[in-house]
This record gives sequence, C-alpha cells and structure tokens, in this order.
Amino acid sequence: MTDQLAGQEPLELAAVRNRGDYADALTRLIDRGRRERCITVLSGAEAYAVAELLGQYAQLDPTDKLHQLAATMASRIYSRLGAWG
Repeated sequence: MTDQLAGQEPLELAAVRNRGDYADALTRLIDRGRRERCITVLSGAEAYAVAELLGQYAQLDPTDKLHQLAATMASRIYSRLGAWG
C-alpha cells in the first residue's frame, strides 16, 4: 500500500509490517473502540457465531498475542449477548 493510501486509512492497520505490529494495532483499535458509542452491525445470531469463531481461534495458541485478542473480543461479545439471550 502506498504512503498516500496509508494516510487515508482510518483504522491504522495499513502500516503494519509484521504480526507483532498487527497485534499492537488491533489492541489500540480495540481500546479506541471501548470509548466509542456502540452501533448494531450484526444480528444476535451472527454475533454469537463470530464469538464462537473467535473463541475457537483463541484456543489454538493461548499464549499468542493475536489469539489473546481473539479471546478478549469473544468474551466481550458473549458478555453483550448475555442481555440478548
């Protein structure tokens, strides 16, 4: 991706160079997301399926930073679905 396009990328993921940078960028994005207002983008059933997939991914290597992020996001989704279910 060119520098010109990277500057236009609002989620700051275009500049990542490796898996560690990607995990760090996702962590910052998740932290930022906790301060933003929530919007509905998925049905409850879709959100549950996403949480299941993230949970399965997280179990593949619980010590890896990306897998830990997946576990965190699965947990947050399940928590929010608690009011849905």
